Amino acid sequence: MRRLLSSALLAALLVAAAAGPGRADDDAQSLWRDNRRLEAEAALAVTPKPYFVLDLVRRRIALKARGMVLFEVPVEDSGFWGRRLVIGSTAIERRDALARPAIRPGEEKTQETLDEQILELADMPAEYRLHLAGDVEVEILPLAEGRWPVLRQRARIWRWRLTRPLVTLRQRRDRHETTTVFLVLRPDDARRLYWSFFEGLDGILIPPR
Repeated sequence: MRRLLSSALLAALLVAAAAGPGRADDDAQSLWRDNRRLEAEAALAVTPKPYFVLDLVRRRIALKARGMVLFEVPVEDSGFWGRRLVIGSTAIERRDALARPAIRPGEEKTQETLDEQILELADMPAEYRLHLAGDVEVEILPLAEGRWPVLRQRARIWRWRLTRPLVTLRQRRDRHETTTVFLVLRPDDARRLYWSFFEGLDGILIPPR
């Protein structure tokens, strides 16, 4: 019995020794990623301006100010393609334009026509693109509901994945390679993001491992 226990202990030690270096490397990489994130956020949290955190590891998007979370939304599905990125600061350079109702020439500016100019959260788009610094394009898609809309969305996502190599070849030919991300959010969360994420908003991008 004692010999059996000794053999089992020796086997366990050999397995632990074999897994040790790999585990140490993983711990070192995780520590490095945590430090990069803390450094990037510390630089933004010292000012009162809001900033966003796009975390593709935890699949969360947050709007924060001075380190406090103003709101946070989950990512239902995601995809990533292109140049490998590192954790660091970024900013929203451009987003899809939202058409506003226009008052026609000669039309009287009554309270009714002015009210048409006021956009509410429900008027925000649920599908759009955000263009981040460093040639990163984020495509926001609303989560489909119902059998056929879900199937169409799945087919669209698979088409996106299958066409990425062709897009990369074209970009390399044009010598302008970008990184593309798609995020599937609940429709209300997508509209809330558009409402809050204005052009020029600074943020942190945490790419997948």
